[in-house]
Amino acid sequence: MSVISFKGQVVNDDEKNYQKILVKDYMSKDVITFLKHHYIFDVMRVMSEKKISGAPVISKRGKLVGIISESDIMKNIIDSQYYNMPVEKIKVSKYMSKFTDFVSPNDSIFETASNFLKLKRKRFPVLDSGKIIGIISRIDIINAALNIESQNW
Repeated sequence: MSVISFKGQVVNDDEKNYQKILVKDYMSKDVITFLKHHYIFDVMRVMSEKKISGAPVISKRGKLVGIISESDIMKNIIDSQYYNMPVEKIKVSKYMSKFTDFVSPNDSIFETASNFLKLKRKRFPVLDSGKIIGIISRIDIINAALNIESQNW
């Protein structure tokens, strides 16, 4: 005869707290953004000076319209070489990624980590009511994981 347990899954308080580790607690709040009419050359300079690998592109009203990344810049450099065109005359709108994924400040870091893997992204803009309030990168997720004292996920 087998014993049947009617007790549901037990979730201790530590496990509940893991789900409360939110994007807003680890995102960077000082977000460098660009406008789609900015020139690639200026974006390259800022990205190099600030040591960032990409940034959101916004409209004049502050609405997210895309992302410009190192990969986008590389495409511009290759095209400029191929067509023998100067880099400084090209606008961000030509090379930015226009369809942008984003996360909410109240998303868990675990959900966001899953999205990084699933969508193959290096950064996500953090939007609240349609406005950019931060950016979260893979290293921010790693830092959040380091702050968890237990290895029991």
